Amino acid sequence: MTGAIGKHSGLTGKPEAAKETEVVVVLPQLLLENGYYYTQLSEREQRLYGTILRALEETAADVPVDAEEEMFKKVFQCVLNDHPEIFYVDGYTFIYYKEGNRITGKAFSGSYIYSKKEIAEKAAQIEEKVRAILTGIPAGSSEYEKVRYVYEYLVRHTEYVLESEDNQNICSVFLNGSSVCQGYAKAAQYLLEELGMDAILVSGTVDGGEEHAWNLVKIDGVYYHMDITWGDASYVSGGSIEGYEGKIPQINYEYLCVPDEEVEKTHRIVGDVPVPVCDSMAANYYVMEGAYFTEVDLEKAEALFERAYEKQNEYVTMKCADEAVYQEMEKRLIRNQEVFRYLHAEDGVVAYTLNEQQRALSFWLQD
Repeated sequence: MTGAIGKHSGLTGKPEAAKETEVVVVLPQLLLENGYYYTQLSEREQRLYGTILRALEETAADVPVDAEEEMFKKVFQCVLNDHPEIFYVDGYTFIYYKEGNRITGKAFSGSYIYSKKEIAEKAAQIEEKVRAILTGIPAGSSEYEKVRYVYEYLVRHTEYVLESEDNQNICSVFLNGSSVCQGYAKAAQYLLEELGMDAILVSGTVDGGEEHAWNLVKIDGVYYHMDITWGDASYVSGGSIEGYEGKIPQINYEYLCVPDEEVEKTHRIVGDVPVPVCDSMAANYYVMEGAYFTEVDLEKAEALFERAYEKQNEYVTMKCADEAVYQEMEKRLIRNQEVFRYLHAEDGVVAYTLNEQQRALSFWLQD
């Protein structure tokens, strides 16, 4: 599933009289350094970042800047990437001030999609919704458990709708319950930052060339990819059994805490700022849930089914470390029908899906 990425393009303003003074804005260091993209900028870019951020917070217009338009475009995007709470901006106008043919100054105005009153009202509604969401996290949860909670909550409570209102910002998720990839990713970033965790918005493309957005999340000091849009499993892949058409798992866990090696099979990051390397499987969903198979192990598979029944899960999903293990597990469980040893199925049929690219197998549990 893919969604549109917001594009922020500058427009040249009409020549006007030069402005004599420039507004210099200094923000508290904690506020600035809270954003990953801010930390990746040069000192000059960081000063511009501060000017842009304060201007957007104040919904200001005609704010003087000392920057080339290309640098401004990069830094402006970094500000929006770091601050999902700025939900009311969808672009900017870049203005040149001239006297004759000589450029005497530059400025910008944010493109604000709501009035100050509407911004305040929506911000209050978002805060109330977020507080309610986060109360569902059990006390003492680990960082992995918090990330999984956010992933599962957003999948279960957000519908993927290409034409959803406000789909490039968090209003679409928290207030409307429908969005596209940008909305999913910004909402996840907002929630995890509220929990005191690091989350980065990343943009790029997926197979087919569509633009896409997802997150990097830091768990126990290590970054992982998390794609909640692709975690919303609204499709059926392979192994459909007659009578089970349309019966698919609500959540696809193949994109919860994955390393570069896995996500790069389908995703490509595009951007001017480098992002952290993700090279660990330690907090991967399948590893954490005992569903990652580095070798053929039917005792482990049996235990996985038993836990799923105890938790009253609708299905069991497992991932294999390499192609050889995947092929042998598929042979043993499906072609040799050994999966029926672990199912409570009295009718002798099983619904399942196979994902060869991700080396994953999923089975529905039937009483």
